[in-house]
Amino acid sequence: MIRKTILIFVIILVAFSLTAGGAKEPAKTEKTIRVAENVPGLITPGVWDGQAITLNASIYEYLVEVDAVDNSLRPILATDWSTDDGAVWTFHLREGVKFHDGTPFDAWDVKYTIERTQDPAVGHLKRADFAVVKAIDVVDDHTVVITLKEKRPTFVMQMTDYNMAILSRHYDYENLGERSPMGTGPFILSQMVPKENALLVRNREYWDPALPKVDRLEIYFVTDLDAKVAMLEGNQVDVVPFVSPVTRLRLDAHPNINVIAAYQEHRFIAMAVDQKPFDDNRVRLAFKYTMDPDILARSVAQTTVGEGFYYNESPIMNTLVEYHEMGRRGRDIAKARSLLEEAGYPNGVSVDLYYANDHPYSKELSQTVAELAAPAGFAINLKGFPRDIYLTQYWLKVGFSITGWGGRIDPAILLGLAFRSDGPWNEPHLADPVIDSLIDRIASEADEVVRSRYYQQLQQYFYDEGAIINIQVPKLVALRTNVTGYQHPLTMIVQYKYADID
Repeated sequence: MIRKTILIFVIILVAFSLTAGGAKEPAKTEKTIRVAENVPGLITPGVWDGQAITLNASIYEYLVEVDAVDNSLRPILATDWSTDDGAVWTFHLREGVKFHDGTPFDAWDVKYTIERTQDPAVGHLKRADFAVVKAIDVVDDHTVVITLKEKRPTFVMQMTDYNMAILSRHYDYENLGERSPMGTGPFILSQMVPKENALLVRNREYWDPALPKVDRLEIYFVTDLDAKVAMLEGNQVDVVPFVSPVTRLRLDAHPNINVIAAYQEHRFIAMAVDQKPFDDNRVRLAFKYTMDPDILARSVAQTTVGEGFYYNESPIMNTLVEYHEMGRRGRDIAKARSLLEEAGYPNGVSVDLYYANDHPYSKELSQTVAELAAPAGFAINLKGFPRDIYLTQYWLKVGFSITGWGGRIDPAILLGLAFRSDGPWNEPHLADPVIDSLIDRIASEADEVVRSRYYQQLQQYFYDEGAIINIQVPKLVALRTNVTGYQHPLTMIVQYKYADID
C-alpha cells in the first residue's frame, strides 16, 4: 500500500510539473500529444546516446528520413541526391528552410555539420564513419558535393543516423546544445526542466505548411516503467515509447490503449575480449553452448522464435537481407563444461552481468541467461541499474553486459559504431584486424553479390570467435487510441510531425 501511494504521488507530481514550471495551459482548441520518455543523458547531436528520442527527433531534422513502412528514403532537407561511383555525392537542398532562431538553412550548414564530426573537441560518435570524407564543396547555397577518399555506395544511409541531425553553423551548440537545443524541425523547444520535462510547440514557419498536425508535445522524463504505464492508464500521457511484453498483456485489456510493434531492436549480450574470463574464446563458446533460444523467447518476450523474437551470434538482424543463417548451435551443457575446463576453469567461473533494469526485456533476459548458464558452471551475478546510471557509469567499461540497441537501415553503420576497433561504442572491446578488414570491405564494395559474401564471412567469423549474442525483440509502443499517424522507423527517429490526436 505504501509503494502504491508513493507511485500515485510521483505520477501527480510529474504530471503537474509542466504547469508548475511556468508553461501556460494549452488553449482548448490546441492539440497536444503527451509522451512519457526515458530520462535523457546528453542530447546534443554528435554525443547523443539515443535517449530523449521524442525531444531531438522533433527539434532537429536530417537530409533524408526513413519511411516507417517500407524503409525507403524520403527527401527532407535534401530534395535529391546522386552519385556515379559512390565516391562523389551531390546533394540538392531544400530552399526556404529556416532554423528556429530565424537563420536560413543552406549548404554551408551541411558542410559545418559534417566537418564537426572530425572536431576532436566534440568527441563526435560518427567521427570514424565520416573520416572517409575527403572534401566538401559548396557549389551554391543549395548544392553541396561531398567527395570521399574511397567508394561508399551506401554513404547516403549515414545521413539517417540520429547523430547526424543538420546543425546551424551560427549556433553555439557547445554551450547551448544541452539546455536550449535548436534545429529546423517541426517543433520548437518552449521550455525544458533537465531530467524532468520539456514542452515543444509547433514551428509555425516549418517548410511544410501541412505539418506538424498537433500544436504541442509535452514530454515527461520518467525512469520507472510502471509509473509511465500508470500515467498512460490514468490519461495523463498519450504515448509510452518503451513497454515490456508483460506490460503489453496488461494493456491489451484496456479499451482506450493500443500496443504496437514499431520495429525490431537488438539486445546485445557482450563479452569483453580484453577481460577475464572472456578473453579466452573457449569461455565465450562455452557460454554460447548454454543458451536455448526457445526458452529465451518464451521467458523474455512471451513468444516463439521467429514470431517477433530472433536469436543469432552475429551483429546482423535476422530480418535484414544482409543476414545469413548460420544454423542453431544447440544447447550442450557437457560441451560447455568441457570448454571451461580446457580454458582453465574446471570449477566454473563467476562473472558480473551489467544491464539496465528499467529497459524493456533486459531484466527478464538477464535472469534467464543466468539460469541457463548456471548448470555449465557460470555463476552470473546480476548487476541491474536504471538506464541512465547504467549508460553513464558502467556501459563500455564492464566485461559482461546487456545493452539495448536500435537497428540501422544499413547494418554497416552499426558495424562501424560497435565492432570496429576504433568504434566509439565497442562494447566487447574488439581490436581484431579480420573484423576491421571485413567491415571496411563491406562499406566500400559496390557489387551487391560481393558485399553479401563479405557479410557472410563476417557472420561466420562472429559465430566461430565472436564476443556477442544478438537477441532481437520488438520495440513495443503503447498509445492511447485517439493518437493516429504515429510513425517510428527502424532508425529510432520517431516522426511526430505526422501524428495527430482526436
